[in-house]
Amino acid sequence: MASESFEALKRFFETAPAARAATRPLSREAEVGLDLDAGQARFTVAAGGPAVEDGAGRDPDFTLTIPDAAVRRITSRASADVGELGVEFFKLAVSRDPSLKVRIRIHASAPRLVSHGYLGVLAAGGITVGWWLLKNGVRNPKAAFDRFRGK
Repeated sequence: MASESFEALKRFFETAPAARAATRPLSREAEVGLDLDAGQARFTVAAGGPAVEDGAGRDPDFTLTIPDAAVRRITSRASADVGELGVEFFKLAVSRDPSLKVRIRIHASAPRLVSHGYLGVLAAGGITVGWWLLKNGVRNPKAAFDRFRGK
């Protein structure tokens, strides 16, 4: 897939300090499906570092539907702060604007999400992400998973 969003995400996860730090806790089994405006891609760390690859996820833990405008918003972040990146992502996940709304479909069980390192990703966001989640009614990681499952 040769799209601007695909290339921007690929470059972002491979080079941006905040993206690299945020994905460091993930296990090599972690996989995220990406439904972009131009088609399907997947995010993995199977080769030891974050990578965005062409094609549908093989067995994704969750799938993100990310419109082009949301990709631009995420990948234009100049800050190396993982917390700021996390808050921006969650703001897009709760956005009411369809051109910015990131939709999250969780496929994996809570134990699988934990074993693949996603709690570590939340922890990497530190107090910035924790405080934002609390202010928005998410009291613990299970509540975050449930909220995005639509429960």
